[in-house]
Amino acid sequence: MNNRILWTLFLVVLMSVTQYVYSEPKPDDAVHYRQGILMALGWNVGPMGAMVKGKVPYDAERFRFLAKRLELLAPMVREGFIESSRSAESDTRPEAWENLEDFNQRFYELEKVSSDLAAITINGDQEAVVKQFIATVNVCKDCHDNYRVKR
Repeated sequence: MNNRILWTLFLVVLMSVTQYVYSEPKPDDAVHYRQGILMALGWNVGPMGAMVKGKVPYDAERFRFLAKRLELLAPMVREGFIESSRSAESDTRPEAWENLEDFNQRFYELEKVSSDLAAITINGDQEAVVKQFIATVNVCKDCHDNYRVKR
């Protein structure tokens, strides 16, 4: 009898969790999610930018670590731009939703340049790393220029 109760309880919990996991998030939750990922990207880009600009000494190992984080975070941003979040309050300009194909393409480009940056840090060629870092932040800047509300 106790096993039957435990199995029933387990199945109820599993069904509840499964429904939550597979249901579409609320619009505000999607906005918070993507803002968090974008904040994390900036958190990692900042120290790399400081190294590239010479504000702090270049540390190849730290740079590689931060670049690897970018590579992992970049694909996650797109997940937060769900259709239902179109009308939620955020810094996303309406043009992003009107030009969704271009907007999404920019995320794929971010994924590629972030992956390229992580890969190029392995050989330790600082000049090549800096060049790829600049290419990566330019992808971010281009998207912000076109699809983010300027404050």
